[in-house]
Amino acid sequence: MTARMKTVWLPAARGAAAVVFGVLTLLWPRLTVLALAGVFGAYALVDGVMLLGAAWWHRRERRSAVTCAAAGTLGVAAGLITGVWPGLTALALLVVAGAWAIVTGCLELWVATRMRHELRHAWWWRASAGLSAAAGAQLWLRPDADAVAIALVLGLYALIAGGLWLAAAWREYRTRPGRGVRSWTGPASGARVAH
Repeated sequence: MTARMKTVWLPAARGAAAVVFGVLTLLWPRLTVLALAGVFGAYALVDGVMLLGAAWWHRRERRSAVTCAAAGTLGVAAGLITGVWPGLTALALLVVAGAWAIVTGCLELWVATRMRHELRHAWWWRASAGLSAAAGAQLWLRPDADAVAIALVLGLYALIAGGLWLAAAWREYRTRPGRGVRSWTGPASGARVAH
């Protein structure tokens, strides 16, 4: 897999998974806590596995590999927790999902800040990170939330974050060298843009 394809597939796959999760939770907001835990667990597990794959492919780039591995491990852990204890209460699901969203957002923000010169479109990472942390904080601020409220927060977060990731993947694909397409910020494709 070429270096460019590595930078396209991760946001595309994460975006697609997030959009599917968001659509499912918003189409059926009255899911039981058990069903919502299952859907969230599957999404967190898939996202975690994708991030672990990215960590392996970027293992020569120590900072990004460690951060992807940490976020991936957290996603897998959140997915396994909801799978092993399917009888989670709304409060327990809220704590797990909130922790996952906040920590993942902080890790993404760290990557976007530390690697702003290496990442072609770092502001996408910052936007996704801020959205993730905000969704996690919203969950934690409402410990009395029921399954419907949790589903709405997670569903909206997933749809918007998924859209950001898909847009980032599309932009990266469109600005690949040899296409002659100019980046949205002005420089010709192939020029690395520091944000």
